[in-house]
Amino acid sequence: MHRSYFALILVSVGSVALFLLTSLPSVAASFSGKVVDEAGVPVSGVTVALLPQSTETDETGAFSMTDVAPSSVRNLMLLPVLQVNYEIHAVEIESVTFYPELYHHWFDNRFPIAIEPGADVKDVEITVRLRMRIRGRVLSADGTPLRDAKVQFEINQRRVDGSHTRSSSNPRNLDAEGYFVEYVNEPAFYTVTVAYQGQFAESEKILLEEGQQLDGLVLTLSDDPHAQPPSKAVVKPVFRPAVLAAPKPPVKPQIVIPPRAYDPEHAEAARKREREGMWALNPDNRHAYKVIHCKTREEAETRAKAQGAYLVAINDAAEQHWLLEVFGQKSLLNDETEQAWHLKTFRRESHWIGLTDKTKEGNLYWDNGEPLTYTNWGSPEKIVEDTVHSQNDDANQHYTVLIGRTGKWQMVRQGSSVAGLIEKAILEKENFIAGTSE
Repeated sequence: MHRSYFALILVSVGSVALFLLTSLPSVAASFSGKVVDEAGVPVSGVTVALLPQSTETDETGAFSMTDVAPSSVRNLMLLPVLQVNYEIHAVEIESVTFYPELYHHWFDNRFPIAIEPGADVKDVEITVRLRMRIRGRVLSADGTPLRDAKVQFEINQRRVDGSHTRSSSNPRNLDAEGYFVEYVNEPAFYTVTVAYQGQFAESEKILLEEGQQLDGLVLTLSDDPHAQPPSKAVVKPVFRPAVLAAPKPPVKPQIVIPPRAYDPEHAEAARKREREGMWALNPDNRHAYKVIHCKTREEAETRAKAQGAYLVAINDAAEQHWLLEVFGQKSLLNDETEQAWHLKTFRRESHWIGLTDKTKEGNLYWDNGEPLTYTNWGSPEKIVEDTVHSQNDDANQHYTVLIGRTGKWQMVRQGSSVAGLIEKAILEKENFIAGTSE
């Protein structure tokens, strides 16, 4: 009697639990898109991961992941991390392009991303490029492959201009045919040395240039590394269309800047200027503009008000052109110095501007109240919609991003995955007085 009553309770509780589980909305997200190379050609067989999930691209470069748990998403990456033949060059989400190399060192090969519960993130385009590498084979003294052996592997690197040299040494397992692969990160002269049971092999000095992969390196072991015949190698260049199309800049005389003693106060002042930005005066309208760092669009708006400014309102093509000249990607394109390279990558970044519809969805206006007289949308659909539905009244608010690489505009929804990646904004200020505390 009691057992039957207890069993009835268990069945009832189980039924309620099953009903709740099936009736609650799923919080899992989806993530899909395609992988292409720098020429736009689909790349198959690449493993795309949002750990702990991963999937491989098909023959069209397409990939898709469902039931992505938002709490587990940390980084978008390619697997295997250290041995993958490609690296992420750019990620396009909702028509906004991001460049991971701006934020991470070369070997990270990852892109941080947060996905909202229930989000359907689709049409993501991941642009990849082949990593620079050295692939070779180690042979025994009799010419047979050194199979499945553990060797001491050393690679020496010297920059082309001779400004820096370094070496690394570590044990390395050869595969069943005696092959090894070593990925490198910059053009340089490389020398590879292998040691095994008292025998040695050393390659000649090999110049590996930008975009090249070295295949066919053969190292033959010998008791005397200097007595062995020269190593053979075949350098296979991987040409990138953008590199081939770009004309080489004219050779300029080298400018030597004398070293300056480190000044902590001067360094801190420079860091402060970089964080807070500096005003630039537009001679056409006498308005001042500057770029600031911000974690959110709301923070940018708050900081603008504190400085008597507002997020920039772009009223005509001339103002847009001036902004791109000062804060955009057009300057220093032919300057090949290291400093100019950093500036060029900086100019790829995107910025918040003041166009929004936060008062009424679809009714666009500038934060400072000016009417909308000019637009420069990057696509016919200026507002990127998604399938996320939220109870938050702010979920349908849209803000505008100025795309750093193209100069086009794109609207994104507040709280979307793209909005969380924009870290800079352009401020505008009228009646600017030079020499004030700001």
